[in-house]
This record gives sequence, C-alpha cells and structure tokens, in this order.
Amino acid sequence: MAGRYFKLLKDTLMAGINLLIPPVCLGCHESLLDAESILCPSCQARIKLIPPNGCPKCGLAMEDGVCPACSEFKYDFDRSHSVFYYESPLTDLIHNLKYREHTRGAGFLASGMAAFVNNDAHYKQSDYITAVPLHAVRKRERGYNQSELIARRIAKLTGIKYIKAVKRRRYTASQTMLHKDQRLHNLQGAFRAYPNKSLNGKQIILVDDVFTTGSTLNEISKSLHQAGAAKVLGLTACRA
Repeated sequence: MAGRYFKLLKDTLMAGINLLIPPVCLGCHESLLDAESILCPSCQARIKLIPPNGCPKCGLAMEDGVCPACSEFKYDFDRSHSVFYYESPLTDLIHNLKYREHTRGAGFLASGMAAFVNNDAHYKQSDYITAVPLHAVRKRERGYNQSELIARRIAKLTGIKYIKAVKRRRYTASQTMLHKDQRLHNLQGAFRAYPNKSLNGKQIILVDDVFTTGSTLNEISKSLHQAGAAKVLGLTACRA
C-alpha cells in the first residue's frame, strides 16, 4: 500500500515538474512531447550504427584489408566493438551524461549496446561485464561513473553478471585533453584488477563510453589478463 502511494506521489511530482519545465531533447534541445524520451524522433533518426564487419580486433573499418589502428599499435584486448558513430546527437548526449548529470542517457546507450551483445556470437557467451573505473576523486566530483551506469544496465538487459573487476590505482590527467601519444602513456600502470575476484579462465566484457585511441581499454585489459582472464572484449558506445 505504501509503495503504491509513493509511486503515485512521485508520478504526480514528475508531472508537475514536466509541466513547469518541459523536457527537451538532449540533441537539439527542442521540447519533447513524451516525458520519457531523451531524444526527439528527428535526432533518433540521425543516429548511425557501426556495422560489425570491421577489424576483428578493434572494430575499425578496414582499408584495403588492413586495419589502420592495429597496424600502428598492438592491443592487449582480444576483441573490441563500438556500437554507434560518435556524431551528433550522441556527442551531446554523452557530454550531458558525463558532465551535466543527465544519467538517463546511460540507459539509451546501453539498450543499443545490449542488443549488439545479444546478437553477437563472441560477446553473448561472456561470463562477466565490468566497467572502466573512475578514480575515487573524480567519481566524488561527478557523483557517479557513467561507464558503470551503462555497464550495469547492459548486464540487466543481457543477463550477464556485472562485477567490479578493476580499480584505478592512481589519478591521471583526463584523456580528452591529451594527444594520441600522450594518451598511450598517460594510463600506464594506472589500473589493477581486484585480487579477490575469481577471473581465471573467464571471458569479460569491458565497457566504456567512447573509444578514441583504445589506450584505456588496452591498459585495463592488461590488468585483467594478468589476473587470469582468458579473454577481454571491449565494448564502447561510440567510436571517435
């Protein structure tokens, strides 16, 4: 009885808030008729999925049978895929998710990522899902880890167990402010797998919001492999 009362109270309050402050699309900022949506139909139509026929290692589109990324850098993860192209409106959605507390964007991204996992023979047989961790200082500033929000939602949609497998052992400069060569060295030794996690022989999906150079996934993959993981599959919302 009490649960029903509080749900009714919450719904009433939200209806009042939406009346006073109508929800807007996180892409174009136009008013939304549906308060449950975060993107208008026009912005949703602009979203492009990355086809799963790219490089089997990092997911990038091949050029004359050669992957431009893997030809320059040896990745430690076993496979990686990004679901969406990093273009508007998703650039705005992810920015709002990370820096403006619009956490509902995590659910939107996770839905597309979970659909990929459920339909990919390599990913759907994974044992665990984990997320790129934030340093405690940055998580305290932000209030949450956007990659963890996405990963936990994917876990619910796929039935694959979510675990906290890795910790960030030192504070590092934001990757967004660094050039490619700096990104590759900035995170060296920054991550460590939790010693009390039984990862031996397991296949783990490692979730992040954006794949840029792959350095973050790469460093965490090293830690997971050192802890006994058999395979690490990177999964990101977007490829920059």
